[in-house]
Amino acid sequence: MSSIYSASAVGAMVDPTKGSLTNRSQCAKEHFKNNFALDAKMALAGAGGAYVALKKPSVAVNLAKVVGEFGAKIVKSLGGKNLAKNILKNPSKYGAYGLAAAGALWVLNTISKHVYKAGQIDQKYTDAAAIESQTKNVILY
Repeated sequence: MSSIYSASAVGAMVDPTKGSLTNRSQCAKEHFKNNFALDAKMALAGAGGAYVALKKPSVAVNLAKVVGEFGAKIVKSLGGKNLAKNILKNPSKYGAYGLAAAGALWVLNTISKHVYKAGQIDQKYTDAAAIESQTKNVILY
């Protein structure tokens, strides 16, 4: 597990707003699963990209060329004829930029989903702790 993200699982165990030890351990378990899923996605994506780039460079170059040509068509349809001509001079270069930008956007989207889910986990167990503390004060006859 990434050391960057492990703080949420450990932090749940020492957070006084999480209530009982059982509630804290459940929260830590959910954070651990959330962190592990993020790390697995990132590792698989990185390994897949590295494999294609290192073991199959012709595939990576052809993919970048196709992306560059497609980008040139889009730019041309939006009225950028001069820019489209520049892109078509070296479509692999601009396609590689496009693939890098798409990868960066995927990473940002994946991290934002992770952070959102971490917030949901924290809220769920904080609410459960509040309910737990309220019911301890009720006297049943």
